[in-house]
Amino acid sequence: MNKHHTVIIAGGGASGLFLAGLLGKDALVIEKNGRPGRKLLLTGGGSCNYTHDLPPQEMVRHYYDRRAFVTPALYSLTSECIIEHFSSRGLDSVIREDGKVFPSTLRASDVLDILMKDVKTIVTGEAVTSAVKDGNIFTVTTDRTTYTSDYLVIATGGLSYPGTGSTGDGYTLAKAFGHRIIPPTAALCQIRIRNTPFSELEGISLEDITISTRGKSFTGPAVFTRTGISGPAAMNLSRYVTETEPVRICFASLSEDKIRNLGGRKKASGAISQLTGLPSRLVSTLAGPAGDKNISDLSKEDTRRIVSAISSYTFTGTTKKESMCATVTQGGVDTGEVDRKSLESRLCPRLYIIGECLDVDGECGGYNLSFAFASAFLAASSIRKS
Repeated sequence: MNKHHTVIIAGGGASGLFLAGLLGKDALVIEKNGRPGRKLLLTGGGSCNYTHDLPPQEMVRHYYDRRAFVTPALYSLTSECIIEHFSSRGLDSVIREDGKVFPSTLRASDVLDILMKDVKTIVTGEAVTSAVKDGNIFTVTTDRTTYTSDYLVIATGGLSYPGTGSTGDGYTLAKAFGHRIIPPTAALCQIRIRNTPFSELEGISLEDITISTRGKSFTGPAVFTRTGISGPAAMNLSRYVTETEPVRICFASLSEDKIRNLGGRKKASGAISQLTGLPSRLVSTLAGPAGDKNISDLSKEDTRRIVSAISSYTFTGTTKKESMCATVTQGGVDTGEVDRKSLESRLCPRLYIIGECLDVDGECGGYNLSFAFASAFLAASSIRKS
């Protein structure tokens, strides 16, 4: 058996590393990968959009039905504080017009390096296989050895991108202490379109669409993929998409009168593309054969179909349920069993659960990493006090 530690942190991702940095020599991080932070390196396409430039009262609006739960964390460690944290350690930030915050170098590896600088004790290549508590002492077993500690923090992430190590290990650990697990599903992933007509448009991006289903709607950028549609607007909606409920996309606001007013011998697809600002290839795909006609030759039915396709394109979509496609996980440890002001388990004193292992997921834009850091901050504050 290895020596006793004050705090053991299971998981060397964003939340675990941030917590370890705050606790310093009192914390041992156990990471099953040979290198920590593998999923973090993929964030923002490798550029790492690590927070969003919003005050906390606006930040909380981007966490779906978990706004109340995340409020104490986001007020305790604001985005301004997160930016200052990295700046004080030598990594400045850039804030885009849309409010997304990136490291000035646009390298996720630099964010990881900053996190690792403050970590004092870490073991890699060891997977936590079980944990039990006897009195006030936790015994944590890995596939190599056994450790003991006064506190245990589960920071293993969710069930997304298994290749990076996020394979749901934390759910098993939490269940062993009596916690209920909300069934995990994919969130922030592309929406697959059955028999998609857009496969030839792969890579074409759109500045501003509105996509909706089941009374939920998101507006923002999107991009076509080989099998469907992705980008912030689609990814934010993906958690609500089912295999049977229709999904609607408004590519642009268009009416029959607007088309008729174009008049003349202009080719329909080109004229409508110019009118709406949509890519001509997309308009041609949506308009079908009618797009090759002149405006003056369009029948009433042609015009009606074009308007419907552009302003209310409807399909039955699926979100790919395999977790490897998801940026984050919807579901996880039931937040009702965790103190939102400290992240300590309500079922097991001195056990803390932070980050994506909890049933908390935010929209695209740095919100999930913001909660990872903020939940770690609350846990650190609570552990220090006790």
